[in-house]
Amino acid sequence: MGIKNSVLFQKRELRQFCILRFIFGISYSFMIPIIPLYFDSIGVSTVVIGIFMSLYGVSKALAQIPFGLVSDAIGDKLLLMIALGLMTFVPFAYTIAPNNFIACFTYVIQGGILGMAAPATFSVLSRSLDERRRGECTGFASSVFTLGGGIGAAIAGFIIAKFNNYNLVFYISSIGILLTLIFTIFKIKKSESAKEKKDKSLKFLNRIKTIVKDIREHKLGCKILLLGVIAFLGDFIYGCVVSIFPFYGQDVLGASLGYTSMIISIYLFIFGFGAPIGGYTSDKIGNKRQLFISFIVMNLSLLGLSIFRNIPMFTVIIIIYFLGATFLNASLQSLLSEFGENENIKGIVFGFVGASEATGYAVSPIVSAFIYNFNKNFLFIGVLIVSLLVSIIYLLLCKKACITNNNCNKNICNKNK
Repeated sequence: MGIKNSVLFQKRELRQFCILRFIFGISYSFMIPIIPLYFDSIGVSTVVIGIFMSLYGVSKALAQIPFGLVSDAIGDKLLLMIALGLMTFVPFAYTIAPNNFIACFTYVIQGGILGMAAPATFSVLSRSLDERRRGECTGFASSVFTLGGGIGAAIAGFIIAKFNNYNLVFYISSIGILLTLIFTIFKIKKSESAKEKKDKSLKFLNRIKTIVKDIREHKLGCKILLLGVIAFLGDFIYGCVVSIFPFYGQDVLGASLGYTSMIISIYLFIFGFGAPIGGYTSDKIGNKRQLFISFIVMNLSLLGLSIFRNIPMFTVIIIIYFLGATFLNASLQSLLSEFGENENIKGIVFGFVGASEATGYAVSPIVSAFIYNFNKNFLFIGVLIVSLLVSIIYLLLCKKACITNNNCNKNICNKNK
């Protein structure tokens, strides 16, 4: 895969989308690592911080399905601009919050706005990619956001460590998100379907009937459900690692806080650089085969993580796990992008899968904390059980959902049925 032949350099729409995601990744991620520290600095207890972090995930999940419908109704670009416009004020709101409750509630609103933007974001991606190289396109889109996130988080961490100035971080984040909005206005094209729908305003009930009819006609229910379950697993495990692993590393492995931070950084690095490779391989070997291999690698790795306590061995195994999860996500994104071809249902599908993903992240701190309090050594066994359940669901629904090694579109699948 030569650089000149990369789809990123051949597809202008995809390149513009990746620039958009990179700018937003940097700007938004200024807030991510410092929010818990900011809450702690204004006197919010650890328990309350945990509650509001879970509510952030719930808010993000609840917003995605209804705003998936809105994206279809008013157009993905318009909805994305509205969401970015609202998000511009969120970091600034932290600097003027009059009390702790308002500051924490702002975080819940932040999750809702991010959920509002998610279906529109994926809709823009789905019409910006090369249909023959879906995996590679979605891989690049995931990669640039993760890399941008790593850069933003690192800069924010440096500012806090050096100057202890939370307001400065929030101001920079607001300015960056504003730049993302400006870029969206001038560089992201409006979808052709949105232009055609200007004088076509379907009533809400009629729109729902159209969605249900399309899903039934194309027999897409199983596929949508399966993608939602896989998305849930990805963020469930990520949420467990982020929320509990710092404690697990110190209490069970006897590692330093620096080690646990390094592991999370390694995850971002692997996901950032591995996503395009995972997308490329999914195009070459097929999503069915890649998903199957990824589940095997993840489950065996989780079993190894639950057995080994030696830090060098643990590090090798968790890196292998991160690779499996990255390749699993690459196939998920590739399969999800296929729904961009159906203007009637793409918004609700993107919303449902995004909501499933956000739900996984919302419940993971609660579940992992319960397991950890019951028995610290059972953390990865509990995660393995969830992963095995999702693997079984995949094996049961794979054929019915038409997950193949040909990365076929839904029309070919329906012919085969």
